Formats: sequence, C-alpha cells, structure tokens
Amino acid sequence: MNRTMTCIACPRGCLLTVTGSNDNLEVSGYQCPRGIDYGRQEILLPLRMLTTTVRTMSVESPRLPVRLSTEVSKTRIFECMSVINHFTLNRSVKAGDVLIEDVCATGADLIATGGFDNEG
Repeated sequence: MNRTMTCIACPRGCLLTVTGSNDNLEVSGYQCPRGIDYGRQEILLPLRMLTTTVRTMSVESPRLPVRLSTEVSKTRIFECMSVINHFTLNRSVKAGDVLIEDVCATGADLIATGGFDNEG
C-alpha cells in the first residue's frame, strides 16, 4: 500500500506518504510528530468531526447548529446522520447543552453550538 495525503494535525499541512501494511505502517513527509499519528490513524481508522443542524419547532429559527462532542469513525457518519435527521428540538437550549447522548453508541454526544428559545 502506498497512499499520499495532506496532514491536518497542525497548520503546516505536510504532504504525507504512508506505506506498508496494517501491521507495519511507515509514515514519511511529516514535520512534527503529530503527522505520524495522523497518517497511521487515517489508514487504520479514519475519524471525522460531525457538524450539522437539527430541526426545531420554531418558524423563526427552523434549524439549530449542532456538533458531536468528539470525532467518530468515518464509517459511522451516515448512521449518525440518520438519527440526527429524525430528531426535532422542542425545548429551549443553550450552546453546550446535550441534545442526544451517545449517538449510535459511538461515545459521542450531540451538543448544541447555538442557543434556541422555544418560547419565541
């Protein structure tokens, strides 16, 4: 296996090359130690942060921005989105409030990144 990718672990954006097999991965092209970890992680189990919106009961504010509390496996994104897309917020919340705990048993909570006042 020989894969080239841009590292996003720090602002440098190093061009990494990952070679080898799952048991013996070699990472080159990094300028900081985080590049090694990022290259290996991206090959073995790519993780992504999920940010999106949820429906609300408000006509004035029909969508509320949300995110997961931690990265989840890239393979679980669509499963998480299916659950999130079926959720409708019907209560007041503030940024940081948990809306759904442990989405799809990933260990990540869905949290509000903005406020919503159900009264208005």
